[in-house]
Amino acid sequence: MNLLTKATRAAVEQSADTLKLLQPAPKPEDRTPALLKAVIDIADSLAGAIKQVERGQAALQGILDDCADAAPPPPTASRPSFLRRLFAPAADGWAEWADAVAQRDAARDEALAKLAPLADGLADGYAMSLRRVENVLPQFGLETIECEGLPFDPELMEAVEVVEGTPSGTVVEEVRRGYLRGGNVYRFALVKVAR
Repeated sequence: MNLLTKATRAAVEQSADTLKLLQPAPKPEDRTPALLKAVIDIADSLAGAIKQVERGQAALQGILDDCADAAPPPPTASRPSFLRRLFAPAADGWAEWADAVAQRDAARDEALAKLAPLADGLADGYAMSLRRVENVLPQFGLETIECEGLPFDPELMEAVEVVEGTPSGTVVEEVRRGYLRGGNVYRFALVKVAR
């Protein structure tokens, strides 16, 4: 009985392997929707990353501007006359204050010289990656839906937020890019619309 069970099991496994070999390979068209969705998701991720880098650049500039505003306060004594500053530059702490301001400005300029190119390079890297992905989309028959600055079109777009702005009914910002495929909406654009 054991030998018969083993033989039957082996025959079933061999038949299953043979059937797998005889099945036709999946057509490339069958894989297109999943691949297309993956490429669009990559494009969305890169576009989001670029926006985050731009926000980081703005925050970095704000921090550097705050550093510029954080100068030590000038001495409380009135500023000495020109002759006194000329002949006694250390009078009443004005010289120390001027040195502190100069050091602060030098430190800020050095930080900016180091950080700004890093942020710019990061933004450029994401932008190049996004362009490469966007160059692939037409191969799948996708066209982007242009919407910023145009009137809201409910057949192509979904409004996720209504914001103050003029003219009314105009798309102010694209939150997520939309696509057309073969003249039909493949994915609606998510936008912010002026009230």
